[in-house]
Amino acid sequence: MSVRAQQSAVWRRRIVRWLNACESKLPEPAFLKGEFPEWVQRLGRELMRTLLPEAKLKVDPEWSARELGAVIGHQLAYCHTLDELPGVPTSRVFRKLDKKTRERAVKQIKRFTECWALSVQRSLALAASQSYPETVEFFTAFAKALNRKPTDADASNFHRSTTRIYWIMLLGWRSVERLRSVRELQQGLCRYLDSYVVGDVKRVEKMCQRLGLRFGPRGRPTKNVGRL
Repeated sequence: MSVRAQQSAVWRRRIVRWLNACESKLPEPAFLKGEFPEWVQRLGRELMRTLLPEAKLKVDPEWSARELGAVIGHQLAYCHTLDELPGVPTSRVFRKLDKKTRERAVKQIKRFTECWALSVQRSLALAASQSYPETVEFFTAFAKALNRKPTDADASNFHRSTTRIYWIMLLGWRSVERLRSVRELQQGLCRYLDSYVVGDVKRVEKMCQRLGLRFGPRGRPTKNVGRL
């Protein structure tokens, strides 16, 4: 790797560290803990591509300037969308928590948002000080992603029925692992989504083929979900 390429990688890695530090402020959801089979890793990549379409994420240990700019732009778009939503009553799950647990959750969310806001400010400033080509690459992707709000069905992929199915499969991937056929998966999905959203067995079978999900005896998974 040339000196210029090394210098370029340094600032991008710094932004990645800042963003990862924010994620550590929140507890890891139970469904994301443990070891993951390959199909779950692919499922995660498909969802990331849907939720962050302008990033055009690739399988590579190094983040590009375009990827980072788009990721931050999409995150800001999410935040603005939440601010514009009408007031929503506190969720039933949150209300059922005891006072101590609720207070701890509020503190964790506050720490995350403060850390994230600071990391975004630092990331934008750092990107602006790079070479002209990299700055253009970063901020072009940033602007395109910021312009794609999740609530705008015409400008996003967030409302696809496939995305809804993938979310169910990710949340319940351990249960999916115990199924014996595509038909069982299709029937299980219909318990959570309307049948017209899920589609027939043939459609679900094509999704499984895309993810590399096969039913029947298999070895114990050893890989963890990591960088795209």
